[in-house]
Amino acid sequence: MKSYYDILDIPPTATKEEIKSAFRSKARQFHPDINHSFEAEMIFKQVNLAAKTLLDDNLRSQYDFAYGFNQKSYTKMNQEAQSARETYKKASEEYKKQSDFAKNFREFFNAYEQQKAKKEQKIRKIDGKDIVVNVVITKQEAVLGTTRKVNVLESEKCPKCFGAKFINGSKCSFCDGKGSKTSYKKINVKIPPNVRDGSKIRVRNEGEQGKFGGKNGDLYLILAIEKNAAFKTFDGLALLEVPISPFEAVLGAQIKIPVPDNGSKMFTIPPKTRTNTTFRLSSCGFLNAQTNQRDDLMVKVIIDILPNLSDKEIELYREILIENKTQIREEFYKNYG
Repeated sequence: MKSYYDILDIPPTATKEEIKSAFRSKARQFHPDINHSFEAEMIFKQVNLAAKTLLDDNLRSQYDFAYGFNQKSYTKMNQEAQSARETYKKASEEYKKQSDFAKNFREFFNAYEQQKAKKEQKIRKIDGKDIVVNVVITKQEAVLGTTRKVNVLESEKCPKCFGAKFINGSKCSFCDGKGSKTSYKKINVKIPPNVRDGSKIRVRNEGEQGKFGGKNGDLYLILAIEKNAAFKTFDGLALLEVPISPFEAVLGAQIKIPVPDNGSKMFTIPPKTRTNTTFRLSSCGFLNAQTNQRDDLMVKVIIDILPNLSDKEIELYREILIENKTQIREEFYKNYG
């Protein structure tokens, strides 16, 4: 157990002005309005009790005698301290050990340690939550098995403020005062063969991180077998590849596209759209079992032509070719020519 002098970082010969100065310095460092950690709150209480005891001549002399500090090192002694020392000299060794003053100090610190242990025990029991992710696989993958890369959002204590949210009384700029930082972690999950629609795969300890020594949650993959072969998956979202004609790509168009669960939706292609351009349609994808809402749908357009163009259509393309003076491969030739 630290002495009051060790708590304030002062020698037993410190004057009242030195005690006050040390108290102000410690208070600025550990005051609950500035430092929001549990340890800082308890340290501030110790600092406050130490300063209160040492600034009172009578209490200080009793404390020094009870805990064996050298009284001769002080430059000034008052009559009450002298009387207290004589009283303790005449007392028996058993009385010294069982004195009310020493007992009160022991009880105070025992209560402090017990309270701290109870709070820490409660904090350490905060376990991380489970994370549920929907994964769509093809019928072939369901039979043969496959591997999926899953993006999991994880949160960790801010490395700059260590979860305190504030640094030197100001909001932490690194985490914006939240005390934590979030990021995505990619996890490769092996899906065994012969799984059924709605199967659940558990990946231990890959869920939300536990706090203060608590256990991590688990990651659960809810498998859905594609009912429509038109849909693929991209980063866990439904992906639909749609063919469009060259004139639709140039002029823009309104086309009808399928959406999961046998629905459909009108989709606008903007003018001058290039092949392999991918669009994101909000809340039009697969139903998310965790949120009970639909995820986004990714739509990738691919410029294609019909295999049986008429002679007139071919002639029109030839006129466009003559009219088009731009060499589309100029940049390509610059890089590779």
